Amino acid sequence: MIDLLGLIKDTNAYKTVKGDKDSGRLSHAYLFLTPDGENLTEYLKIFAKLIDCEEWGCCGKCRTCKLIESNGFADVILYPTDGETVTSEQVNALISESFVKPIESERKIFLITNAQTMNTQAQNKLLKTLEEPPKNVHILIGSTSEFPLLSTIKSRVKKLQIPSFSAEKLFNALKKDYPDEESLLSAIACGDGTVGTAILNYSDQTLKELTELCLEVIVDMQSSSEVLEYSNKITSSKCDFNKFLSVMELLYRDLLVYFEGKESLISNVKALEKLKGAKGYKTGSILSALEKITEASMRKKFNANATMLTEWLLFQILEGKYKWQKL
Repeated sequence: MIDLLGLIKDTNAYKTVKGDKDSGRLSHAYLFLTPDGENLTEYLKIFAKLIDCEEWGCCGKCRTCKLIESNGFADVILYPTDGETVTSEQVNALISESFVKPIESERKIFLITNAQTMNTQAQNKLLKTLEEPPKNVHILIGSTSEFPLLSTIKSRVKKLQIPSFSAEKLFNALKKDYPDEESLLSAIACGDGTVGTAILNYSDQTLKELTELCLEVIVDMQSSSEVLEYSNKITSSKCDFNKFLSVMELLYRDLLVYFEGKESLISNVKALEKLKGAKGYKTGSILSALEKITEASMRKKFNANATMLTEWLLFQILEGKYKWQKL
């Protein structure tokens, strides 16, 4: 089982809620923002356990923690109850339920996940409860973005960030469940710092195919006449352009590490043998390639055409090789 708690414990969000509980000053409403939509509900459950745990806080072993985990604790209610978004009708149900006294706990906790999908009507209905919450009621709202939420909602909650995690933390949290270390490292490196994306990448066959294609570009592309050929291969693979850049960056970083004689630091060991066959590179040309990958990423943010950008990047990589070969 993935150790999400181990990741969350180091965040300011967890420390803030724990501090609020320890001081007896829990907020009536929290808004948790995270890019990891895949695990948003699980994060909210962790904070519910932290608030309601019978032991030292989110122990995972007491009756309360176990029931919250299985959605079986009467005083922790998750919305949406069905579907993917909280509807106005479900907000009405939440409001009615908030006036019912807790059954097993001192408080009632409502979890609202995927709040970014709530329409304006549902948010306005929720607003009144956020303004005048019943005693001992806490509402934990989870969203992948704050922008779809009304400013009036955001002004009445305590806003906390669950940030993207470092590669090292993700690797340590996932390695027991995903034992192929090279694949896991590649999955994390090509992700966005979230557990959800790393897991999706790990089992993504297209990522493995993309890695092979990028290796072919790095090792075999030798002249400008081949740029169009390789650009067409990349485009026809229908890969996500940002993922293509991530794989290229990962492989060039490994090539740089190899050049520096630090093979123990290489992240994709399986690709190393092919990388060793790359001809015409020097440290300077590898650093140049990495700089151009970063520039390509920036250009893409300004809506540059991905096909043209791919061709531009491949030309720049070749130009860097030729420049450094002459030095």
